[in-house]
Order: sequence, then structure tokens, then C-alpha cells
Amino acid sequence: MSIFTRVKEQLTARQVAESYGLKVGRNGMACCPFHDDHHPSMKIDTNYYCFSCGAKGDVIAYVAQMYGLSQYEAAQKLNSDFQLGIESGNEDTYQPNPTLMKQMKERERIIRIRERFEKWCNQTIEALKECVQIMSEVHISTIGKASDEIFSLEDYATIVHVEPRINYWLDILCLSELDEKQQVFMQDRGEVERIVKELNSAGNRILEQSRRDSGYANEHCG
Repeated sequence: MSIFTRVKEQLTARQVAESYGLKVGRNGMACCPFHDDHHPSMKIDTNYYCFSCGAKGDVIAYVAQMYGLSQYEAAQKLNSDFQLGIESGNEDTYQPNPTLMKQMKERERIIRIRERFEKWCNQTIEALKECVQIMSEVHISTIGKASDEIFSLEDYATIVHVEPRINYWLDILCLSELDEKQQVFMQDRGEVERIVKELNSAGNRILEQSRRDSGYANEHCG
């Protein structure tokens, strides 16, 4: 009988997970340790399954995924940590299930995409908020100026043109459902980055010119 079979006969995923620090509720639900889980989405008993990220497997798969080990290394760790007294045989010839390995790689890919998406959302929200601040300062700087003077500025025309898009994206990323945010990420992120850069450049040029004009006026008034 192999070490894999003997380990699974003596230990459950829940026993091991709790021993390694996972808090499991009386209903067998726990926050999944394999993604950023704030609400319990993993069912764990003899085996485990996460309803959110799809992670699943037996006690050996749990330890392998948790500690980045091969299946054989995970079985050895369990044998040692729980003092099962299983003697090693020819288990080093064990070959992992190709389907399981494919599923694990796919879960890892999904997790990386989710992390990239969340990082992009947070950074983009901050960038868009900065754009809103710049637009507000630009509008304040034009108070008292003639309309034809204001709209003759190419940079001001740029800001007026992109302002609705900036507010639209900010509303989606702050207030909308996940699928709408993902749509912006998948379809519009290149345009978002281009317009943010364009608005920052235009706004800063206007504000810099306004500061120079103000300084010039103050010098002559003095």
C-alpha cells in the first residue's frame, strides 16, 4: 500500500487544515487560503472544494498547494508532522494526475489575472481621482477669463473633450458591478491610460501657464 493511500486513510483535509491554522466553522466552511477570501467559500471535510476559485482535492493536494510541494513531498510532510510512522517504499515513482495538474495551473492563472485586475482597479481609481482634481483646478483657474480666450486654448478643449470619459470610468470602477469593471479592464484599459496621461499633460500646462500669468500680474500690480 502506497504512502498516498495510507496518509489519506489516516487524515482528512479538515484535520490537517485546522492543525496548520485554518479556522473552520461548524458547518465545514472556511475562508479559502488559496485566494483573497473574505467570506468563507471553501467547504472542507475529507476533501476540500472552494466555490469561488475552484481549488479542490484531498488532504495531500491541500498540503501540496499550500506549501508549494510535490504530491510525494506533501505526503512525506504529513507523515512526519503527524507522526504516522509510514515507511517509504517506491513512492518516488508516483506521477501526478495530469488532469489535476492542469486544473491547478488553471486556478493559478485565474488567481494571477484576478490579482492583476484588482491592482489595476486600485491604481486606476487613484489616477482618475487625480484627473478629477486637476480638472477642478483648471476650471477654477479660468474663472474671470473671457470665453473666447478659454476655448481658444487647445489644452482646455482637450480637457472638456475627455472629462465625461474620466467621470464615466471613475463611476464604473467605484460604483458598478464586477462584470462592468472587468469590461473596462478588458476593453478600455489602454484608452484609459492614454487619456489619463493626456489629461495630466494638458491640465498641468494650463495650470503652469495660469501660475505664470498670475505671477506676472502680481509683479506689475506691485
